[in-house]
Amino acid sequence: MMLQYASLRRWAARLVALMGMAALLAGCQPGPQQPQCWTAPSPDTAGGNTADEADADPPSHQQDDPRGTTELSRIVIGLDGSGSLLGHLQADGNVWIRTLQALQLLTATQPVKTMVTRVGGPVPETVTSLQISANPCFFTGCAPFAPVSSNLPALWRQAQPGQLTILVSDLETDASLTGALVRAVTRSEPEAVGVLAVQAPFNGQVFDPFTGKTAGVMNGNRPLYLLVTGPREPVETILHNGAGAFGQVHLQPVYSSLLPVETGSEGPIHAQQLQLLDDNGEPDPQQGIVGGRIPVGSLGIVPIDNVLTVQVEPGQARTLALSVQGVLEETRGVSYPPGQLILEQYNSEEDRWQTAQGVTVQDLRLQNSNLSATVSLAAGLPASLVRAKLPAHRGVEDWWLALNAHGHAAHDPTEGRTRGLYGLLTSLQASRQNPNAPPAAAFCFAHSPT
Repeated sequence: MMLQYASLRRWAARLVALMGMAALLAGCQPGPQQPQCWTAPSPDTAGGNTADEADADPPSHQQDDPRGTTELSRIVIGLDGSGSLLGHLQADGNVWIRTLQALQLLTATQPVKTMVTRVGGPVPETVTSLQISANPCFFTGCAPFAPVSSNLPALWRQAQPGQLTILVSDLETDASLTGALVRAVTRSEPEAVGVLAVQAPFNGQVFDPFTGKTAGVMNGNRPLYLLVTGPREPVETILHNGAGAFGQVHLQPVYSSLLPVETGSEGPIHAQQLQLLDDNGEPDPQQGIVGGRIPVGSLGIVPIDNVLTVQVEPGQARTLALSVQGVLEETRGVSYPPGQLILEQYNSEEDRWQTAQGVTVQDLRLQNSNLSATVSLAAGLPASLVRAKLPAHRGVEDWWLALNAHGHAAHDPTEGRTRGLYGLLTSLQASRQNPNAPPAAAFCFAHSPT
């Protein structure tokens, strides 16, 4: 993955007063677990990194990735019976029936028994077939079906060894149950976890998962998901055949991911360039001077490899762009939750990293393998070395971000996207990873008033 700083949005630029006079250092080198950010000058040390050596975690023990060894015992399909899926049944073109047909195509080749359940109540309710869900009462909670909410974790609390579990849902569960869903999946000890998404026509009420109340009415497309767990081989088969099965019933596009997703890199990618931007977010070399070194506490910060320093004129608010290939415009890429980038500052007196003060991320974007961010520094900050890390489990596929909806305003139901999707998928991904895995991306910069 490549890491860049991009321009602040014009409105954001007016909100943030950056440092008055500062020198900034950008770049990192990969360490055992944490990115190395600097080297202190010494005649008998070349490229040494006292701070990161003290801070480094012990070597990680990555979990093995065994191929499927568990024998498939049965298939359990859980259909989310909450009212938020009724719009798919009400949409023109028999959308829900076509979805059920795709499910049958995906499971027909497996030589084991298939059980169908209605999910959302205290325990899953066994039903006679997939087709019984074509009754609107399945989602509204009228006879013979009792009303349910979105108690999706219940599907995994009854999972048996060798079971292939397939949840069909919009995944907009009650926000308080997201953690419970991840824990339930984890405790079922599946060999593999995957998710498949399809954009499906929808015509009906949309609910706010944070409050459970109606958020409006929508006639358009909404993502529908299969969350699949169980023995590795059948899980991978579902993900591999998903596009073909839904394509046969004319529901597309289809996206899928096996968790955790492969990052395509053995370690973090590090930024290599530093630019100053003007008030309009455009690169402006007249706004600063590149070169030199700066003191941070008792340390003399020395650039490593492609690290650069930049001096900023006093009393001026400036935006910084850190990049590998150049600045991403705000119209490019898909929005990435800014809070996912962890900012730490180095405490030279105590020789440790701590939460950064006065430094905030305003915007993150992902375009293919290109991650782009904007950062602001509050005026008057003391000299400090800052490290920014994107944890391994937050290095995600583009479609997770493209289908993720930001905010949950009741007056603005989001077409074609899902509230809370990013948080759920990254939490599931983290549960499948070594917690000490190196970051997916990292960078460092130092700032110092003069």
